[in-house]
Amino acid sequence: MNQADSELQRRYHRARQQHGGGSITVLQLGADSCVFASGSGTAPEAVQTLALGTRRTGELFRHVPPTAYEMEEAIMVVEDALAPLRAQLPAATTLYCGDALLHEVARHAGIGETAMAWLPTVQLEFTFGRFAEVVQGRPASAEGLPLDAEFAAALLIVRELTHHLGFDGLYLLPAQ
Repeated sequence: MNQADSELQRRYHRARQQHGGGSITVLQLGADSCVFASGSGTAPEAVQTLALGTRRTGELFRHVPPTAYEMEEAIMVVEDALAPLRAQLPAATTLYCGDALLHEVARHAGIGETAMAWLPTVQLEFTFGRFAEVVQGRPASAEGLPLDAEFAAALLIVRELTHHLGFDGLYLLPAQ
């Protein structure tokens, strides 16, 4: 078991302790891939890896901030990558993530740091809308959002994930 696998197992275990019964899915958002560990037991019953990460997606952004065309292109790429996952995730699963970059997204969405912060899809959509306004020409200083490709990619991936896979939001495990 490599270090990334160990971290995913630790996150799954922490999420399971917090969640109790029912199905959970733990997202590990990496530079080149997203890994999803799902199950209802003490260990994940399924692990899926998608070739979709912050660096990989961020490479679609050639401008700072990305242009509207670059965002549309990235949305299509992310949607296509996520589409097969819908059939592989358990029904009524709860999403968890502990990645530091998603904690940053949550801070910009107005979610404070707590032991188990909840980032609702509504807040995520609002934050994505703010970013879209900057892409459309609103002064970046008006929104106070980071403009780097990694942040834009993380925001886009998690927004598309919650939006298209039917999550009400995600719980943020403490970052390590």
